[in-house]
Amino acid sequence: MVLLLLFIHTNGAMAVQTNLWIYVIFIVIFNSLVVPISIIWLMKRMKIISSMSMEEKQDRLYPFFVTLIFYVTTWYIFRGLNIISYLSFIFAAASILLALAISINAFWKISIHSISMGAVSAAILILTASHYLMAPWLVYSIFILSGMVGFARLKLQAHSPMQVYSGFLLGLAVLAAMMILL
Repeated sequence: MVLLLLFIHTNGAMAVQTNLWIYVIFIVIFNSLVVPISIIWLMKRMKIISSMSMEEKQDRLYPFFVTLIFYVTTWYIFRGLNIISYLSFIFAAASILLALAISINAFWKISIHSISMGAVSAAILILTASHYLMAPWLVYSIFILSGMVGFARLKLQAHSPMQVYSGFLLGLAVLAAMMILL
């Protein structure tokens, strides 16, 4: 979503200087990829979790919680920068969705991949409509990609169809509600 903000011509997004975007992308990669994956790798090495793929729902709790901490941290950093409202919003929404996934995971395994794709789909639909962007290829592409991700989760037998569909609908509904209320 951060990269999409860079390329979608929304109000203010393209006005941000290139060096600031480099900083933003660095923070996103570091806080949402490098550090969480490193900590999850350490959890695997310390046998806190049994697998990096987190196939068992009990293996998901700690990695999800670590990721949540870094999403909240990233939200806090971007909220303080106040450069693009959607930038901090992305991490606020991701934090809320991950907190919901953690709660649901306590009793049922839901597809976090599908939650993410549902959220991205809602964001693209609303951003293209609210900014009058003529980008049907983007809308079609995200829904095709969402279908491919869902199919992959099913093909890998990582989730049941209900876990995939529920995840997509949860991400779509929560992000759409948040963006409409924003």
